[in-house]
Amino acid sequence: MAEVKVAATIAPQDIIDNETLNSINDNHAYIDIIELRIDQWESHHHEHLMKNLSLLNEIKGHFKILVTYRTLSQGGKGQLTNKEYLQLIETISSIDAFQMIDIEWESNIDVETHKRIIENAHRHQKQIIVSYHNFLETPPLEELKFTYYKMLKLNPEYVKIAVMPKEKRDVATLLEAVAYTSEAISQQVIGISMSRLGLVSRTAQGVFGGTVSYGCLGEPQAPGQIHVKELKKQLLFYENM
Repeated sequence: MAEVKVAATIAPQDIIDNETLNSINDNHAYIDIIELRIDQWESHHHEHLMKNLSLLNEIKGHFKILVTYRTLSQGGKGQLTNKEYLQLIETISSIDAFQMIDIEWESNIDVETHKRIIENAHRHQKQIIVSYHNFLETPPLEELKFTYYKMLKLNPEYVKIAVMPKEKRDVATLLEAVAYTSEAISQQVIGISMSRLGLVSRTAQGVFGGTVSYGCLGEPQAPGQIHVKELKKQLLFYENM
């Protein structure tokens, strides 16, 4: 069974407020990664990011910081053009104050451009999560497996797929794709079946070979997220069976 890290997602409207900072402090024992969403900011991303990273790095904890700009097409609030998005990723990759960065995958991406941006991020010691989100449906099993395979061409440390289930079989399909891929590749695999229907994919992630599960500290930032304390408890239940 894979060891699963807990990522706590936060999305400050401007600067992280004291309530969130206190919540991170109170729950630091359950958190391995802080995912800092930045797509909610309409502008001045670099300036806002630097201020928030400074606050997070003052907290006494052993968590890594993951920076994510989620575009509108993949369920986020970000409205940058593709060119602007890639420029932002390339620019912030040089910041030393965080360790991980999320880079979105689409079937029509320019693979060579993405490779270059990821190589640049690697030069700055960043771990890369290449992610794909589908808020409409769960694609067929073979399509999910092939998507993971195509993500590997970008040479990330993690490959992540999050999809929306419409029925129980969709959850099983996603978990089967995670199990197959985690046994076939050396990179770390993340698979999420969103909403309450897919909750088992978050809590039993490690059983199927997944290595990161996303939770929240307050309001969920994605369908189906639960509080990191409860998430850690559920993950440990499966690990200790």
